Amino acid sequence: MRRFLAALALLAGCADEFPDHVDLVPAGADVEFAAEPPGPAAYTLVGQVTGVAAAHDAEVAQQAARNDMRNKAAALGATLVTIDEDIGEALPLRDKTKVKLVGRAYRPVD
Repeated sequence: MRRFLAALALLAGCADEFPDHVDLVPAGADVEFAAEPPGPAAYTLVGQVTGVAAAHDAEVAQQAARNDMRNKAAALGATLVTIDEDIGEALPLRDKTKVKLVGRAYRPVD
């Protein structure tokens, strides 16, 4: 029983690690989403980016995760991102939805 309660406490504490609001930094505002990876003649892959958030409203969590992703892509010098994974997961002990977006960041070819 103690292990079960300890596990519940650990899970409840993990939800606090994810922001429910992420401000979009000015450079992040310049990062756009693309439905398909761009052609190699126009863009270079600069890395993988992950955006995460958790909120009581799934749409709020989704927007915060997108902002997180755009900010991280901008930090890599990217101006374009694609989303490869969009994972939504209920956090029932917190009555929240966690959103995790995994994708690739690209910058224009010089």
